Amino acid sequence: MLIDSRQKGWFLATVVLAFLTAIVYAWFDYSTPGGFNGGSVIGMWYGIIGYLLMVYAGLLSTLRKVPSLWWLGSRKVWLKGHIWLGLLSELVILFHSGFRWGGPLEQVLWVVLTLTIATGVIGLAFQQFLPRMITRRITCEVPYEQIPHLCALLRRKSDAIIDAICGSFDAPLAEAGAESPRAQLRQFYENEVRPFLGNPYLRKSPLATPGVLEAELAGISALSWTSDVDGPLKSLGALCEERRLLGEQERLHHLLHGWLVIHIPLSVALLVLGLAHAALSMYY
Repeated sequence: MLIDSRQKGWFLATVVLAFLTAIVYAWFDYSTPGGFNGGSVIGMWYGIIGYLLMVYAGLLSTLRKVPSLWWLGSRKVWLKGHIWLGLLSELVILFHSGFRWGGPLEQVLWVVLTLTIATGVIGLAFQQFLPRMITRRITCEVPYEQIPHLCALLRRKSDAIIDAICGSFDAPLAEAGAESPRAQLRQFYENEVRPFLGNPYLRKSPLATPGVLEAELAGISALSWTSDVDGPLKSLGALCEERRLLGEQERLHHLLHGWLVIHIPLSVALLVLGLAHAALSMYY
């Protein structure tokens, strides 16, 4: 989700709520002998509100798995609330603790909460520029799920190009020596180009570096041929360039969504640890 002028209302509401919670905390901390205590009535309310804010933020993943119902509210509203109320929850929990680390469980809870917020902020930052970067860099952008199918299609096209130049797979090496132009092209194709066009993307392949493929094909096309192969080799180069762009799209896609692999488990752990903290606090 982009942070733009449409988020102004949520931003202002979050700032106002943060200011009010800070004022209330400062008042009770000043007027209470020994300072603010999370075990006091107002301290417990801070804890309850902070946990409810975390629950609200955590329900976003569940909401995506249920049908869209009017009484649940817009999913865009939930997403905005997930961002802004999630940020507010850490401040409320900070006031609940009285700026103290607490015991071992509370310390673990603090680490998990901080990591949850940090991964969320990183993911939100990625969403501000990575989609535009993908659109700008990837001229052949396709739905991510279609990339394996397109890789298979690229291979079929490249196989047809090489077969048209060199003949069937076994014929060139059987009829000519390994030093013949056709044999060299076939060997280069089978060892480098064809694996590069496949899935997953071979990021460490020499062909992933711009200019390497062009240099190799230029050297091959300069050999003695019985027919003109410049056009087919350029087509082969275009297929490899398309695969390189798709590989870049995959990389940016993983950056755009990969943080969720960390953020979601941390969010679940945060809710469980928060509930355990509340139960132990009530029991003891």
